[in-house]
Amino acid sequence: MQQRCEVCENFRPDGDLKPNRVLEQVSFGKRRVLLCRAHAGIAHNSGVTTFQGLRELYTEQHGARSYVPRRARTATAKAPKKSSPRSPGRRASDAV
Repeated sequence: MQQRCEVCENFRPDGDLKPNRVLEQVSFGKRRVLLCRAHAGIAHNSGVTTFQGLRELYTEQHGARSYVPRRARTATAKAPKKSSPRSPGRRASDAV
């Protein structure tokens, strides 16, 4: 599946997917956001430097929701797995 701009994806979930659209990964502190050139340019020209500022820039016109999600799409995929306190194998005293 082709990646999409995070703003475009939330603004129009079912449409306007142009093949081979150039995307830019823009860093706002620790959060990296995947944006199309148009949305990255708007953010740059608006002087946005923080992730919160980006969320405020791309907020619904008459609402409180932002088109930029709080969590990165890959946050769950890249999160370190918690190690279990025990080995998943059998104990030496267990019957085979």
